[in-house]
Parts: sequence; structure tokens; C-alpha cells
Amino acid sequence: MFRQSDPRDGKQPIKEREGNLVSTNPNRSAANTPSIIGGDVQLKGNLITTGEVQFDGRMEGDLHCGSLTIGESAEVTGSVVAETVIIHGKLKGTIRARRVRLERTAKVQGDVWHEIISIEAGAHIEGQFVHVDNPLESGTGRPAAKPAGQPAASPTTETPTNGGAPVRPTTPAN
Repeated sequence: MFRQSDPRDGKQPIKEREGNLVSTNPNRSAANTPSIIGGDVQLKGNLITTGEVQFDGRMEGDLHCGSLTIGESAEVTGSVVAETVIIHGKLKGTIRARRVRLERTAKVQGDVWHEIISIEAGAHIEGQFVHVDNPLESGTGRPAAKPAGQPAASPTTETPTNGGAPVRPTTPAN
């Protein structure tokens, strides 16, 4: 099914580098056909592309892409960095995206760094939401700097949120 491409056919393969899948085709753009990763796929490592990804399998690793949809049956453990993220399934890790949409079946454990966010009734979220002008500034899944006007939280202190009910701050999962 997969083959090393022949240099004469002008196609470039997707190379594996240190456990990461990296698109090496310089002509590929986000406008091309999306990459669809089926529900029977189990992936350990990072997935990096500039294009659109529909992920329905299980993954332990980071996803860096132009646009990401995590399907209802998907389970992802790792950070996500993308322009647009739509979550129907489970994600345990941080999200850094300009636009985030959490559907009613979404189950997210981790912090969400966003510019625009939409949360459908029924979505389950454990973590903090941080509005920033450029959430893609730091691709590590960690904040580039403390948000203005926000006190620094440590795992040993309780920060009142949700109408004053004490909540222990979560630490971004990596």
C-alpha cells in the first residue's frame, strides 16, 4: 500500500522522521484533499502537515496541521496546534487554535488557547480557556507568556472560578 516514490514520477513521499509523520510535498496546500485517518488506526508519534486532517482513530502524540477534525470515536492524547479545530471525540491535552469548536459529544481534558471558541451544549471540558490574539504564536502547547490581567496559578493553590466555587487549576498535559 505504501511505497517509496520513484524520483522520476515527481511525487514525494511522506517521510517518517524521529517518530513523526511529516508531509514533504512542497506543493501540498490546505486546499488539497484532506487526510482522513480511519477509526481502526492507532498512532504513536507526532503528525505534522499544513493541510486538513480528519482523525477518527487513537493517537498518542501531537497534531500540528492547518485544520483538524477529531471524530466522535477518536481518542487523542497530546497537544493540538491548528488554525481550526473541531472536536467530536476525546482529547487529553492542550489545544492552540484560532478557531475552536467543541461539539456536544466532545470530551476535552486540558487547556484551550483560542481566538474564537464555540461550545455546544453537552460538551464536557476539564481545563482552562485562555483567549489570546495569536494562539499559534507558541506551537509547544504551553503559553508563550502569562495572559494579561490573569494571576499566575500553581498546582498547589486553589483559584476561585465558576461563580466562586474552588477549582484546582489543571496543568497542561504533554
